[in-house]
Amino acid sequence: MAPSRPAGPNDLLLFEKWMDTTKWLLGLTERLPKRLRHSLTDRIDLLAVGILEDVTGAAYRKDPRDTLVAANDKLNRLRVILRLASEMKLLSHDQYREAAERLAEAGRLLGGWLRKGRANEVGADPTDV
Repeated sequence: MAPSRPAGPNDLLLFEKWMDTTKWLLGLTERLPKRLRHSLTDRIDLLAVGILEDVTGAAYRKDPRDTLVAANDKLNRLRVILRLASEMKLLSHDQYREAAERLAEAGRLLGGWLRKGRANEVGADPTDV
């Protein structure tokens, strides 16, 4: 089991970046067609808020690994749904590029947090994530 530790600066950075991304995504989905409200836009909104909840919860757990893995899974599903929205021409090229960059940055921060947690385990290899 990983030792108890307070949320570090990278954890806070991920929270701040994802908070901004969630607000940006919620604003983006407001402008999508109403006919997609119960399929595409709700899924984008729920995944974005779910990731925010997971990141917040992970910061207060002794062993945040399961919560971070869940956040990573949601992030991957969000990538696919945003790609679908882009291919359906619901997002402009610039909007999709912005979303991809934000999700890639969140993924790097999330991966770093997961690797840091693995490195804190006794006898764990920090490259084995």
